[in-house]
Amino acid sequence: MKLALILPINKSDYLTNTVLDGLIDLNDGVLKIDFVTTCGYPSPFDIKKYEKKESDFIEFAKDADKILFFWGKNNTNYALAEKIGLWKKTIFIDGSELGKNNRFDLKLHNAVISGEYKGIGSIDFDLLNKCHSYYRREKPYLNGIKPFPFGIERRYRNDFSENKIRDIDFTCIFGQDEFPSLRKEARDYLEKFCKRNSFSYHTRKTNGFSFFNTNKNAGREEFYDILSRSKVGISIGGGGYDTARFWEVLGSGAVLLTEKIDIYNNDSRLKYDRIFQFEPNLDDFKIQLDIVAKYIRSDYETDLGKLNTEYAKVISEHSTAARVKEILNLYNE
Repeated sequence: MKLALILPINKSDYLTNTVLDGLIDLNDGVLKIDFVTTCGYPSPFDIKKYEKKESDFIEFAKDADKILFFWGKNNTNYALAEKIGLWKKTIFIDGSELGKNNRFDLKLHNAVISGEYKGIGSIDFDLLNKCHSYYRREKPYLNGIKPFPFGIERRYRNDFSENKIRDIDFTCIFGQDEFPSLRKEARDYLEKFCKRNSFSYHTRKTNGFSFFNTNKNAGREEFYDILSRSKVGISIGGGGYDTARFWEVLGSGAVLLTEKIDIYNNDSRLKYDRIFQFEPNLDDFKIQLDIVAKYIRSDYETDLGKLNTEYAKVISEHSTAARVKEILNLYNE
């Protein structure tokens, strides 16, 4: 199989990284996929050997089985996709989100569905109509759009070990906590709750941490180590329901305390014993936090064997390699 990947220009994107990591992971295993990428994408992974300059990339794309065309915030390479023009074998992968608090705006949500809204997080109806397939990270999923959230990257689970001591009860770290305000409210309440009830916790950002920083030593290694030492990791979506923190916590092997999941049309795909959910408000967060706190003090240690068995299932179903297989398996439907 030959794949040509049209990556965003100059700026990294998490959903693009999901597919890149999955392809590299599959190629490191038994499934070999011949894929090439455009140049200049600031990947957190080493993709230099896959890059081709534009003229060579276009020639490869003409002969490829599939062309994967990735959205990037203000950096989508529409010009190259138009120049190639092979839409019947092009898969568009839309990692956009409405941003800020807009995912709670029903009027805006309806404008996305109708096509009236054209800003970031909108549906590209032109590509929906002419591409072979359209995969989208965030709802709404109209007819012809397939749900495609982030996956668990290999770096999220590098520090996982069944025997690792989890000496941190709760970890709650966000890249930004301005949107939604529940992020900051939940973190502040967690700190008071842990002090009052003698739980250990980590809420300080690691030094140099940045969502898209490609320097693996700039706080990320420390962050993933902290998650792997945590019994519980907390996730609250930012500009979209789907957020990297959700998958990072699952990849670390920690129990996940998250706002009510609204990623797939049918979220039974994320029914695991290790996931506790709360309605997106502080009052219900407090209730569920108390339930999880009682769980880690009473049943957590005896459940470790079951949780470790379930961890393997989570990785099997939601790794980046599983995401790539999903694209390839669904392509001919």
